[in-house]
Amino acid sequence: MKRSFKKIITFLCLLTASLLAFSGCSTGEDGKKNYSLNESTFFLVMSNMLYFPEQYLGASIDLDCFVYEVEDAVTGEQYSCGVRKCSSGYGCTCGNDTVIGFILDYDGEIPAAKNQSADNGDKTWIHIAGSLESAEKVYVSVYAYQDGQQTENIEQIYFYRFRVDTLQEIDGTGLQYYVTK
Repeated sequence: MKRSFKKIITFLCLLTASLLAFSGCSTGEDGKKNYSLNESTFFLVMSNMLYFPEQYLGASIDLDCFVYEVEDAVTGEQYSCGVRKCSSGYGCTCGNDTVIGFILDYDGEIPAAKNQSADNGDKTWIHIAGSLESAEKVYVSVYAYQDGQQTENIEQIYFYRFRVDTLQEIDGTGLQYYVTK
C-alpha cells in the first residue's frame, strides 16, 4: 500500500511540475511554440531546457534577465550572457549557487554588465526575444569560488546559444534576481 501511495504522489508531483513548466507556453498563428518566461516559470522552463533542448528548437522565446559577462579561464574567449542566478547544480557546482541562461548572439549592442559579482538585483536588466540556435552546449571554463574567494580550481558551466531578435534594456525593479524551484 505504501508503495502504491508513493508512486501516486510521485506521479502527481511530476505532473504538477510539467504543467507549471509549460504554463508559459502557447502556440502562435504560425504554429510555432512561444515560451514567455516569467517569474514563476523561468527556473522550471530553463531547467527543462538544459536537459531537453531539442523540444525548444524553432520556438519563440522571450524573457527578462540580467547581462552577465564571462571569460573562459582557459581560452580567454569572452561571452555576453543573459542569466538569472539559481541553485548550484544547474551549471557549475563551484559554490552554493550559479547562473542559468544563454550566451547571447545579437547583431546590435548588448549593454554592459553592471554589478555582476554583487549578490543583489542591481544589475543591467534586459528583455530579450528570439530562439535557441542549436541543442549543442557551449562549455565555458571558470574559476571556482570558495567562501567568496576565487580559487585555482577550474570548473565548467554550460549554456546554449540564443539568437536574439530583439533586446530592450528594462528596469529590473520587482524582478527576481535569484530564481529556484
